[in-house]
Amino acid sequence: MDPHQPKKAILIVSYGTNSLSTGNSFILALEKQLKSALQDYAVYPAIISHGQDKDSTGLPFLFKVLEQLYNNKITTLFILPTFLLPGHSFLKMQQTLADHQHLFNEINICTPLLAAKECYGPISTSLATLYPVHNDDEVIVFLGHGSSHSSSIYYNELETYFHNNHHINYYVLTLDSLSDIGNFIAMLHKRGIKYIRLIPLLMLAGYHVFHDMAGKHQESLYSVLTAAGFNVDCVLSGLGNEPFIQQLLIDQLQTQINNDNLLL
Repeated sequence: MDPHQPKKAILIVSYGTNSLSTGNSFILALEKQLKSALQDYAVYPAIISHGQDKDSTGLPFLFKVLEQLYNNKITTLFILPTFLLPGHSFLKMQQTLADHQHLFNEINICTPLLAAKECYGPISTSLATLYPVHNDDEVIVFLGHGSSHSSSIYYNELETYFHNNHHINYYVLTLDSLSDIGNFIAMLHKRGIKYIRLIPLLMLAGYHVFHDMAGKHQESLYSVLTAAGFNVDCVLSGLGNEPFIQQLLIDQLQTQINNDNLLL
């Protein structure tokens, strides 16, 4: 083994079947930044495999990367999940890490952004700056994935943070809530809202963005709101491409590394 080879590694973990082809290229931007800033650490991207996945022509599966790191004599891992919530995908990641825990001396996991209350300020401020409201009859609607997991409460907490900090024209919906959107539409009509901009509260711009949010079929959120009489515009880019989100992820990782160093 090369004596100069790092014994600590950073894993940037995302989800999907072939992440590079579904907009996950921001992972490569993160990888490049981290390799430049933290040269004493090996940096690897990885995705969580799902039951139907056979192989990936994009990023490697997490379990394969863990086996590779063990063979490379890595002893300490820092896990940077790119999930916004500690939901089902996060739990699947944790289980994979637990299955391989015995191969490493230490595994440190960063908190997902929406589960870190200190991130609400910079997230809401940056989003409001990036997507400003110009008139009282305009609203910004962020569309998240939603989840049956209890962590979905963080969507409501982000919206509450917006409203409590003078951003009353910013709302957060989820795919799970679209079946009961009538009350939301009625509220917007009562407020005299005419213009809506739909923005993914998702790291990736994939099927949910192009089909469920912005699709031209009658059941998409775009079509439902348009049929209700609103002028609707859609942003078709995932949050992972935004530099401020990438910086927040890097800050989360740096905090985890600093905390670990304090224990040495």
